[in-house]
Amino acid sequence: MTSILYPSTRFFESAMLRRLIAVPLLMLGACATPQNNYDPLEPINRPIYQMNKAVDDAVLRPVAKGYVRFVPPPLRKGVDNFFENIDDLFSIPAALLQGKATPASKSFGRVLVNSTVGLGGLIDWASDLPIEKQNEDLGQTLGYWGLPTGPYLMVPFYGPTTLRDSVEPLSRFIWGPIDYADDLAGQIAYYSVYIVNARAQILPLDKIIDEQVDPYAFIRDSYLQRRWFKIHDGNPPFPLPMGSADDLDADAGPEKALNASAPTAVTPETP
Repeated sequence: MTSILYPSTRFFESAMLRRLIAVPLLMLGACATPQNNYDPLEPINRPIYQMNKAVDDAVLRPVAKGYVRFVPPPLRKGVDNFFENIDDLFSIPAALLQGKATPASKSFGRVLVNSTVGLGGLIDWASDLPIEKQNEDLGQTLGYWGLPTGPYLMVPFYGPTTLRDSVEPLSRFIWGPIDYADDLAGQIAYYSVYIVNARAQILPLDKIIDEQVDPYAFIRDSYLQRRWFKIHDGNPPFPLPMGSADDLDADAGPEKALNASAPTAVTPETP
């Protein structure tokens, strides 16, 4: 079995994990391409994917299945709410840096409500008010301001990202709330629960990936399309072009392909 993203160790923490696959992949209409404009490192990425898959098959997926089977749903929901509350915290600066005052205020409201009356985020009272979840991140912020995506990366013990999107897990590593604690045992417990909960969230997608002729390409293309979708707030100006390098001019890169594919009145952002 395979998964969309492999939950990380402490050094590769990523709250994007659940957010990036919040919409089922079938809704993306993803169709894996044999070669991809954004994957010049494919000869390196594929072996890393196989290693991640082996770790997932041997450890993460069985543990996540046991977690779902033996931990009561209300407790699992509380754990998920707790990590979602941390997601909301990081959404605030990401939205502000994009000039999105309303999403930033909603994320702030969610953190305020859920961190107080929600007992540290264990109960999601904000959604009942309702205060909608916004799901902004720093990778989207850089894309909003036109920074190129950079190459697609398959990171050991983490999963898919791009050079630009790697800013999000790095910021979590530096400024994550648990990293200010000196208690090593507490940090280990925190990240262990995070990893298991994150992997449990994507168990239903294992079958979809396992049915693909080329799971690696399907995961890659789905990831890139999802990021393209999110940067444009669900309304991209045109489909993301993901063909082989032969489809481009000799000196063209992905960004030139995007510009060539865009309507003349549109200046596109990279995914």
